[in-house]
Amino acid sequence: MNNNYYVSKTEPVRNGDGTNVYFTFSYPNSGSRLDGNVKLTNKEYINALENGTDDDMYSGLYKAIKAKIIEINTATTTTTTTTKEA
Repeated sequence: MNNNYYVSKTEPVRNGDGTNVYFTFSYPNSGSRLDGNVKLTNKEYINALENGTDDDMYSGLYKAIKAKIIEINTATTTTTTTTKEA
C-alpha cells in the first residue's frame, strides 16, 4: 500500500509546532484518489524521515501518514446526556 501514496508537499506549521504533509492516496481497485494532509509533530516528522529506506526514502513518511489517519479516524469520543428533572 505504500506505493499508493504520493507526498506532494511538506511545509512547516506557521506556529512552528509541526509539519503539514500533503499527500495523494490512489485506491488500488477503483482508481479513485484521495487528496489530503496531516499534521505531524516535529518529532513524528523527523522520526518518519529517519525510518525511510535506501530504496524508498519516503517509506517512513508513508507509514507516519497512515498512522496519523488511523489515529484521527479512531479518536475516542464521549457523549454527554442531560436529563431534566420533573
